[in-house]
Amino acid sequence: MRLAVIGAGGVGGYFGALLARQGHSVAFVARGAHLAAMQQHGLRVRSLHGDFVISPLIAASDARAIGPVDYAIVAVKRFDLESALEQLPPLLGPSTTVVPLLNAVDAHEVLASSVGTERVVGGSCSIVARLGDPGEVIQESRVRRVVIGELDGSVSRRVTQLQAAWADAGAEAIASRQILADLWEKFAYIASFGGLTALADVQAGQLLSEPALRQLFLRAMSEVETVAHARGIALPEDLIARNLALAETLEPASTTSMQRDVAAGKQFELEAFSGTVVRLARALGLDVPIHLAVYALLRPRLAAALRAGGDAVA
Repeated sequence: MRLAVIGAGGVGGYFGALLARQGHSVAFVARGAHLAAMQQHGLRVRSLHGDFVISPLIAASDARAIGPVDYAIVAVKRFDLESALEQLPPLLGPSTTVVPLLNAVDAHEVLASSVGTERVVGGSCSIVARLGDPGEVIQESRVRRVVIGELDGSVSRRVTQLQAAWADAGAEAIASRQILADLWEKFAYIASFGGLTALADVQAGQLLSEPALRQLFLRAMSEVETVAHARGIALPEDLIARNLALAETLEPASTTSMQRDVAAGKQFELEAFSGTVVRLARALGLDVPIHLAVYALLRPRLAAALRAGGDAVA
């Protein structure tokens, strides 16, 4: 298969590198010092599952240097999604499939509005991964799960082909027939866990072991669950228990990408996380006090990062 990954950060870099290691043709759209290092030395992966290097590789700042592919995987932060749309046209051939792998419950909608619903599948992943030195991705969790599925719940060759490729590469890869529910389940987790770890500046183990913080995490997930139900999304009854079990598989010292961005003074995904929960709840006439508090208390930090020009590099 021929693939392009827009955003070679922790998520795109790692899941793209897995496919490249299996012999698939994978090109990366990246920028800055990370791009320069990849072009010179390849992409180094440090992982609990084993270290490896992808070299040589194709990496460019402009997708026009790559051309049409079978799959275009979009793995940027939500606040970079609209600008990433500019990279998609050169990658589109007659049967190109666009796969979002980012922490946003509406990414598939944004992509579909740009390239057409027929090109887009739903995608979600669970992983702790980050950039190290330029040209390096550090993957820090036993969990490396990716879920993809047709938006209408059907089974398709394009989904099962990509799912099988990731599974062969070592990831826990799932072809879903309920991808919208999967997206909301992941959103309940990441919006709550990311927001609270960023606000409290605590590691995963601390959030889960401190009774008050653990209770806030559970209540925040319940708020997202309520919003999803009001929007007609059929979520599993044990959603909160499943997400809690997922969190407990993390290394105790793990941090979230949002937490690291806040600490570094970079732009972070507040609007995509608690901001989205607050806006949707307001439109539905629902109360979401935990997410409202996270949103209100972190907004000054986001404003300061934007004034300073702090931006995440992918």
